[in-house]
Amino acid sequence: MPSAQEIQTDDVGPAATRTDLRSLLHAIHSSNYSKLSLLHPRGKVLFAEGESARGVFILRTGRATVSISSSEGRLVILRIAQPGAVLGLNSALRNAPYNTTIKIIEPGRTDFIPRKQLVELLQSDQLAAHAVSQILSREVAELTDRARSLLLPQTANARLARLLLEWSEHAPQIPKTFTQEEIAQMICSSRETVTRLIAALNRRRIICMTTDSIVISDRTALQKLATG
Repeated sequence: MPSAQEIQTDDVGPAATRTDLRSLLHAIHSSNYSKLSLLHPRGKVLFAEGESARGVFILRTGRATVSISSSEGRLVILRIAQPGAVLGLNSALRNAPYNTTIKIIEPGRTDFIPRKQLVELLQSDQLAAHAVSQILSREVAELTDRARSLLLPQTANARLARLLLEWSEHAPQIPKTFTQEEIAQMICSSRETVTRLIAALNRRRIICMTTDSIVISDRTALQKLATG
């Protein structure tokens, strides 16, 4: 296991996330608990909804979808987990089945911590317990924002516009990371609807489609659509 100085967290998430993750990893190292570091290809499912919670995965690099499914098999992607996410934490702490499915969408690395070791650590290390509470708090806030973006806009067009605005917050060019089926799962719609809406946005020159990206051409128009 690496020393505390060798634990790298500079490549994960915003500052608050890095701080809490660093605290948690330092506590794991100091406790002499073992952690399993794994590399994952795109498409790898870390765990599925309904499986027994055997532990948590700390996403060190890459990205993953966090999704749920209905009894009819309809899939909804709740969020995109970024580096620094601690996946399966809520279920592991409650000793309940995983309530989401985690699928790798960008090859990356995780650290796996068995549930028993995690619980023992939190009972014995106050800093680790505080870090985990902060991580859970941010996860709830992120899911609340995601639910708002799904439920408040009345049309699929508005939900798609909000998603594109979110993705292009820092740069107008959005890499084509997701299929149209996956985008549909993010806005609670169908692939056919997403195809039609994207084509319409392209015709109106609100966006410009290239072979490997979506470029936001008229952000003001997209913002107006997002309020619909």
